[in-house]
Amino acid sequence: MHADKLKRIITRKDVMLCALCALVFTTYPQLDLMVTNWFYDTTEQTFYLSRHWLVHGLYILFAKPQIVLLPLLMFLALYGYLKYRKKDATKRHKKYVCTFLLVSLIIGPGLIVNELIKNNSVGRARPVHIEQYGGDAQFTPAFVYSGYCQTNCSFVSGHAAVGFYFIGLAWLFRRKDAFYLGLAIGILVSFTRIAKGGHFLSDTVFAFWVVYFTNVLLAYWFRLENPFRQSVQYNQPMITSNAPS
Repeated sequence: MHADKLKRIITRKDVMLCALCALVFTTYPQLDLMVTNWFYDTTEQTFYLSRHWLVHGLYILFAKPQIVLLPLLMFLALYGYLKYRKKDATKRHKKYVCTFLLVSLIIGPGLIVNELIKNNSVGRARPVHIEQYGGDAQFTPAFVYSGYCQTNCSFVSGHAAVGFYFIGLAWLFRRKDAFYLGLAIGILVSFTRIAKGGHFLSDTVFAFWVVYFTNVLLAYWFRLENPFRQSVQYNQPMITSNAPS
């Protein structure tokens, strides 16, 4: 990779913000415990919101949304492609946007988060499993190998990834406020997972970054309009496209 291209990548605002998040959680790992402590009752020795109807309801709602989303998006992707396959470039968005959403769901929350990272990375114990909250495991910071579990581990959050998946609405509607709607959904789901003792704050933060960069790269691949800009020139290098300015 040429030096100028590498420089443009590492100086992107989103890349720098992601790096800052990593720096914060590696430098101050106690931040995870501090946030988790807000939801833990030391007297009762329980996460006091874990059975709240809203918290538990959102947990159930975002547990297996792919059961509905996958067949729906498969149908819409096929419909869009067949209907607009012979149209000119102005119909490219309608032709590919549902395919983009389908592939984003499969690759982001599906393959990268739940199969690659949760099952094959640091083996981080969930809050409910560590000694501070009644378990038997040691707390380990984000990115530090634990080996406590082999599958379905704490880092990163699958539920949060599904919540943040809805930032993809920004590319569907070509509006940046749709991005913030998806962000709000992801934050709400992240809150429920932390409140139940299922994940640390860092688990949810980096679930967002996985989903976000998956969307950015796929949007470039499908040549979809950047919802944060008035227009996109696709003859420019990928590293200048599809990110908030």
